[in-house]
Amino acid sequence: MAVFEFLSNKAQGYFFNGLLADFLDNDKQFEQYHSFLAEIDGMAEDVRVCADLPVRINHRTISNQIIRYKDSFKLPEGYLRVPLIIYWKREELERAIVLLTTTYIEAKGCYYCMTEPDSAFSECRNDMIAMCLQDSSLADIKKAFAEMNGGTRAVGAIQRYYDHRYLGNVDDMKEKCIELSRQVFDEASARAVETEDRTPIIYDAILRAFLIKKALYVHYMMSKELLSTRHEGDVKKQRQFAKAYTDEIPIVSLSALWRLEKTEE
Repeated sequence: MAVFEFLSNKAQGYFFNGLLADFLDNDKQFEQYHSFLAEIDGMAEDVRVCADLPVRINHRTISNQIIRYKDSFKLPEGYLRVPLIIYWKREELERAIVLLTTTYIEAKGCYYCMTEPDSAFSECRNDMIAMCLQDSSLADIKKAFAEMNGGTRAVGAIQRYYDHRYLGNVDDMKEKCIELSRQVFDEASARAVETEDRTPIIYDAILRAFLIKKALYVHYMMSKELLSTRHEGDVKKQRQFAKAYTDEIPIVSLSALWRLEKTEE
């Protein structure tokens, strides 16, 4: 099933799913991006948005089994949610842009969760890309939308362009993932000791670390160039290296975050 048809059939309820114009009339959470989203709405007919969509983390898939990030198993069902998915249809084209508000790396991790085998969007993966909704990336999102709507460039090629722009090569990506995960847990630790109910802070940190690990592992495994040049066509070697790369990403365990105590000055 193509992405527009799939998303159009998602039941409305605790998240918004309808015309982008209607969303802008009622939304308060993304007010700073309303003028930008209004521009997107004017670039194609009947642009729609699905907001706050829950995504299931499938722990039975190969990549999750290899990542073995057991703390992610403790997250409540549906804790991973996509803030916005912009989707539209033009003639035979059905397209979508998955938007997270944290980082491009985490947006890629979310995309991989959504589109892996046996997941909800597995049949739609060639119709959609992932981007990060931040002021610095608005021009890129607009350009990607225009190219996808024009149908003159393959969706995969568009995503690869932004992968190169935001991630660099896989070794550059690994260093960015290490630094990002360290930053996530440093910030979570500082906030947790100052907060009475630290559960949301801890869960958010665990989820973000999982998405970072997911992004790096799958991105490494999807590289045909690495398979041929670094691993001599041996998928087993590639998988071992991908796991080793993922293991380098630093984490703070859920239990350690719970035990943190404020240090007196």
